[in-house]
Amino acid sequence: MTTSSRQDDIVRVLLDQYHELSRQTESEWVSATDVAEVLQVDRTTAFRALHDMTGDGLVEARGNTRNRRYRLDCNSEPFIRWELSQPPATRALSPYNPAVLQAYEPNVTRWLSPEQAKALLSIARADATTNDTSYRCVMNSLVIDLSYASSRLEDVRITWLDTKRLVELGERPEGMSEQEFLIVSNHKTAIQYICDHRADLDLSRPTLLEVHQRLSRSLLGNPADERRLRLAPVHVIESTYRPISVPQQLDEETTAFCEKAARIEDPFEQSLFTMAMISYLQPFMDGNKRTSRLCMNIPLLKHSLAPFTFTCVNRREYTFALLAFYERGRPEFLAKVFHDTYMRSAPRHNDLLSLLNEGGVLSTVEVAPPNL
Repeated sequence: MTTSSRQDDIVRVLLDQYHELSRQTESEWVSATDVAEVLQVDRTTAFRALHDMTGDGLVEARGNTRNRRYRLDCNSEPFIRWELSQPPATRALSPYNPAVLQAYEPNVTRWLSPEQAKALLSIARADATTNDTSYRCVMNSLVIDLSYASSRLEDVRITWLDTKRLVELGERPEGMSEQEFLIVSNHKTAIQYICDHRADLDLSRPTLLEVHQRLSRSLLGNPADERRLRLAPVHVIESTYRPISVPQQLDEETTAFCEKAARIEDPFEQSLFTMAMISYLQPFMDGNKRTSRLCMNIPLLKHSLAPFTFTCVNRREYTFALLAFYERGRPEFLAKVFHDTYMRSAPRHNDLLSLLNEGGVLSTVEVAPPNL
C-alpha cells in the first residue's frame, strides 16, 4: 500500500479494530469520524487512511465525501493477503469444505481463465511430431530440475549442481542429513517412475499411492503409511485449515477427486486441479505437497508438453495461494501461480526440445573424472 508509515500503522489498527467498530455503531459501515474516535486521531488523518485503503482495495466506500461510509471488503485480494499474513492463532478455523470438490464439474468448471489457458497452450508448443527420443532427453533434465525445486520447497538446503551430481552419480553433498538425502533421492526415483510410465499413467488411486510410496520411502514413522491413505488426522502448521479427520470420508473424497481428475480433458486444467486438490485433501500422513507437485506433471508428460518443474516458482506467492485455497476455497491465486511459473519455465524446455529435434546434443560444463 502506498501510505506513509504513520498511515500504515493506522491501517493495521483499523483492521484490528474493525469488528469492534461495527459492534459499537451497530453497522458494518462506519464513518471517518467513527474511526477517528476509536483510534484517537483527528478526522482528517482517519479520512486519508481510509481513502488510501479504498484505493488499495481493502475498503469499500459509499456516499458523497461528507457522508461517506466505509467497510472492509473481506473478499478482496488485498484483504485476503492481509488476513493470511496474520498469525494462524488469530484466524478462524477452516475445516475441510466438501463443496470445493462437489462444485467442480470436469470440462465445465474452469479454474484457469480463458486468457491463462490460451497463453499456456501457446507457450507449451504441443507438437505431435516431437521425437520421443528427444522428449526423453528433456525428461532427464526434468528429474534434476524437479528434484531440486521440490526438495528446496521442503527446506532441503541443496544447490542445483549438487542435485545434479546426486541424481546422476549418487554423490551425497557434504553436510547433508540422512533425511535430506532421502527426500532428494526419493524425488529422483518417483520422477523417473512417472517418466518411464507416462504413456500409461492416469490420476487414479493406484498411481497416487505408487508415487507417494516412492517419495516417502524410509521417511515415515510407520512404513505401512507409505502406500495407504492416512488413518489419523493431520494439521497444516502454517494454516487454520483442518483436513478431513475421518478415514471413511477421506477415502470417499479421494475417490471422487480421482474420478473427476480423470475426466478433465485439458491437460493444463487437469494439472492445476491435481496440484490444488491433493494438497487440499492431504490424503497421506506426510509428503502431500510433494505428491501433488509430481502427480500434476502426469497430464503434461502424457501430452508431451513442457513439464512444471517449480524452478521458477515464487515461493511466497505459492504459499499464499495454497493458504487462500485451504482457508478460503479460492483457486484463482493458485491458477495465477501456475500460469506465471509455467510461462517462465516452459521456454527452456522448448529450447532444449528444438535443439534436440534439429540434431543438436546436450553438453556439460563438468569435467569428467580421470581414468584410474
